Amino acid sequence: MQYKMLTIKGDHSRQEEGELFLQEQGVDSYEVISGDAIDNLKEGGFIWDAVDEDVLEIDADRFELKAYFDASQEEERLAVKKGAMEKGFEVEEGDVPDQDWANDWKSYFHPISIDEGLTIVPSWEDYDVKDGEEIIILDPGMAFGSGNHATSFLCSRYLRDYIRPGDSVIDIGCGSGILSLVAVKSGAKKVIAVDLDPQCMIATEENAEKNKMLDRIDLRKGDLFSVVTESADVVVSNIFAEVIIGMLHDVKEHVKIGGIYIASGILKEKLQDVIDALEREGFELLDDKTDGDWSAVAARRLD
Repeated sequence: MQYKMLTIKGDHSRQEEGELFLQEQGVDSYEVISGDAIDNLKEGGFIWDAVDEDVLEIDADRFELKAYFDASQEEERLAVKKGAMEKGFEVEEGDVPDQDWANDWKSYFHPISIDEGLTIVPSWEDYDVKDGEEIIILDPGMAFGSGNHATSFLCSRYLRDYIRPGDSVIDIGCGSGILSLVAVKSGAKKVIAVDLDPQCMIATEENAEKNKMLDRIDLRKGDLFSVVTESADVVVSNIFAEVIIGMLHDVKEHVKIGGIYIASGILKEKLQDVIDALEREGFELLDDKTDGDWSAVAARRLD
């Protein structure tokens, strides 16, 4: 399939504004090129298997955001282009050469250790399981989400820390199903996995089947507040800070009193805003962690 690339450029001081603009336009997958990338490589908690050499030539005072659109998204692309120009960003367009998008990224996804007892393993790789270790077999498909990004990793670690055997869990925006799978491996008796994207439903179902978890993961397509009436011991969402804050009042009703809410997808600059919102809604902050530019929180509902 032929893709078109839209590149938004500007001074580094406006990078966050540019990312928030894309998110508001519904563009939740994009490439970030900025001086922060080098800092993330040094500070991040992951092993980077491959790095584009162009990253090393980045101007620390500038940023670029690259978004990709297929032929069916022409109206969306033009709307994003117009909006970016109106906000004073530099905008460039270009065609993207045909390539095997569905498979090329696989060379960058290798086994990921969540902790000493659990590792995420790509479905196409051989892996020698260690004594006492459990694994999750994962193929993100078109709903990419491997657990390798800091936000997924932080959520996974919190699920390992806070889920107790027999707990119920709600996974808001399940993507590839990675957090639902981690929840089951951590002892959850039932997980309700919710997403608006049909591709996410397909990926989560296929990954649940690969890991023999279909009987413990309840897939529901739609908005959380229209397809879920239950409350759970643990609720997890890997979404942007502004969305977390905006839906927190409603999310609270899906967390049992004394239950845990885990949230990530939070730019570190927005962490305090999320913490303040949690406290206003009657949550007790249990922990927060930051990896590179991204933060996560774990909080308990008090009343």
